[in-house]
Amino acid sequence: MSQLAVDGFRAEREAILTVANGLTADEWELPSACAGWSIRDVMGHMACTLHGVIDPAFLPDTSAGTERAMEPAVAERRTWPIEAVIDEYETYSEQAANLFTSVQTAPLAQTMLSMGDLGTHPMSILPSTFLFDGYTHLRNDILKPNGSIDREQPRRDEQRLRPTIEWMLAGLPWMCADALRDVVDRPIELALDGPGGGTWTIAPGGDDGRTVVSETATPDAAARVRSTDHDFVIWGTRRAPWRDCVQIEGDESYAARVLDAIKII
Repeated sequence: MSQLAVDGFRAEREAILTVANGLTADEWELPSACAGWSIRDVMGHMACTLHGVIDPAFLPDTSAGTERAMEPAVAERRTWPIEAVIDEYETYSEQAANLFTSVQTAPLAQTMLSMGDLGTHPMSILPSTFLFDGYTHLRNDILKPNGSIDREQPRRDEQRLRPTIEWMLAGLPWMCADALRDVVDRPIELALDGPGGGTWTIAPGGDDGRTVVSETATPDAAARVRSTDHDFVIWGTRRAPWRDCVQIEGDESYAARVLDAIKII
């Protein structure tokens, strides 16, 4: 799985650079689907976060929340020539891919890494984390139908989607801890169709209060939720209403409360 994530990250990196190198000056200034950010702002965000992977001096201060921490670096890059932003992304995404390969074997693979409100995870998950970031920003925030850029959507394949979903469901108990703590009191099953899909159970948590996500079906699930893997990326990050993308069997009211509480960042 981890090498699959490295391969997926490299493939999505190439797709992002293909789009970036083909944009006109006017297209860079168009609005993205990220509120308040232009297309160039999204590119600047991806560039600076990968720069921070290689040089921690560039990591944002996430003590007040991950989303809020992204804005200063994005604002700084608005003053840069767009060629410099693309170069930063190209340079540090390649170095990051090499780093991601290096943390796929013991002991680093099992070394736990604190990521603030994103949770604490083994270092081997890093390529999935940044693949998710690139996949979501390119497919939803930059490209149509939700973004402003009219280009063909890259392939939606296992090497991109499976690790993306892996990260989302690994991070969900942490990112949504407060919202889900008083909502999830019975198991709910999540079935995702597509090359990155599968079946997972979201269940009440343990002593730490966080919900537990396991890759298994649940015979006694209170409700079963079905979606595609790609759609889950979009509604799971609240870029689209889950009601537009999801089918529910069982206790619909309970499932709705759980889905309303999910916001993956």
